[in-house]
Amino acid sequence: MAAPATEHVRNVVLVGQDGAGKTSLAEAMLYVSGKTPRMGTTHDGKSYLDYDAEEIKRKFTIGTSIAPIPYKDYKINVLDTSGHPDFICDTLSTMQAAEMALFVVDAVAGPQVMTTKLWREAEGMRLSRAVFINHIDREHADFDVAMATLHARFGSRLGPVTIPIGQDADFKGVIDIIRMEARYFGEGDDSERIEPIPAEFADAAQAARDKLCDLVAEADDELMMKYLEGEEQLTQDELESLLDKAIAQELFIPVFVGSTIIKQGIQGLMEDICTYFPHPRSHGRFQMADGTSIPIDETNRPAAFAFKTLSDPFV
Repeated sequence: MAAPATEHVRNVVLVGQDGAGKTSLAEAMLYVSGKTPRMGTTHDGKSYLDYDAEEIKRKFTIGTSIAPIPYKDYKINVLDTSGHPDFICDTLSTMQAAEMALFVVDAVAGPQVMTTKLWREAEGMRLSRAVFINHIDREHADFDVAMATLHARFGSRLGPVTIPIGQDADFKGVIDIIRMEARYFGEGDDSERIEPIPAEFADAAQAARDKLCDLVAEADDELMMKYLEGEEQLTQDELESLLDKAIAQELFIPVFVGSTIIKQGIQGLMEDICTYFPHPRSHGRFQMADGTSIPIDETNRPAAFAFKTLSDPFV
């Protein structure tokens, strides 16, 4: 694809505890986008991103890998980092190169030590954040418990933009709270189908929608006053027009749910990354190490920020 406009670029760094499924999320995004012919997996040494000999041997990410993913007319640069404490320096340097940190959290274990540490680091960098609750199809997975733990640890500004249709062995798909529709990823044709929300999940979906509107309304003072005065809930157009602002201003931290192994919840996540996640211009000028700053402007002389270097004695 031709080089996209700056507003159509998304730089997303995947962070979190080792084993939460960061690499499998990146692999699922590559596969769903059509970039790869098969789903790469780490457990059998056939990952596209964990290609180093030591990573294949140990079955976890050691150094950052970059997956440029063309999706529709956007380009999503996915930066897959290590969640192992021994390699945190590489992860921290990679976080400086992105506009969004997507934290991958295991639905059974919840946010663990490295997740909490990296969350505080992202706060210090004023990096926009989102959460993907993975492995919701595993035994003992509980979405409500995972959300309660996230709220207790990271505050009340987190809110689901997708909720699971069932969980544990009963997990079938996700409900898109922004568009209020159910989404199922098919096994046979590898495509997502969209259906009305099942009646038994209608109340949970509406409760999540109400919280979403409560938080997003804060991005516009005039709408917020109307909302507080008891006027009707945000319209669909108002919600969608404010969501990217609320995320960029850290007023709202979106929480997604799914399973990377069976690819449920991945396509909707990619659509929301393109539609609502910040682009390189969203955070203003780039801060240099010496305290100066430069604007993000493709009409000026080229400038580069090197966040990772490699040394190969055979190249």
